[in-house]
Amino acid sequence: MVDFKNINGVYLIGEVGINHNGDLDIAKKLIDAVNACGWNCAKFQKRSPDICVPEHQKNKLRDTPWGKIKYIDYKHKVEFGKFEYDYIQQYCKQKPVDWSASIWDFESLEFLMNYDIPFLKIPSAMMTNSSLLEEVA
Repeated sequence: MVDFKNINGVYLIGEVGINHNGDLDIAKKLIDAVNACGWNCAKFQKRSPDICVPEHQKNKLRDTPWGKIKYIDYKHKVEFGKFEYDYIQQYCKQKPVDWSASIWDFESLEFLMNYDIPFLKIPSAMMTNSSLLEEVA
């Protein structure tokens, strides 16, 4: 197998996002996949659903892995908190694989500053949020 971690200084990031569906076992499998590929980092997403979900979308019913539920309820189900990210930090150190997350709001930025992560990713949808960009900088 090619060790991608040492090819010309390339830093490879596996996009986990919210594909874990709020399940730590799935998150572990995705981290394991990043590690098995010889990649450097597993990247998640961190957002505060009450802040990030537009008011007009919160009560809309959506098809989800748990059936039809309100969009805001879905977003809360897939969002990891302190327990999960503490576990992710410890699990990634064992591999070793870096981890980080895209931040969607100030609350998420403050949350992630409590972790030893190599970078913060700004989601494309937030590239025009100058106050968030200034705070990250």
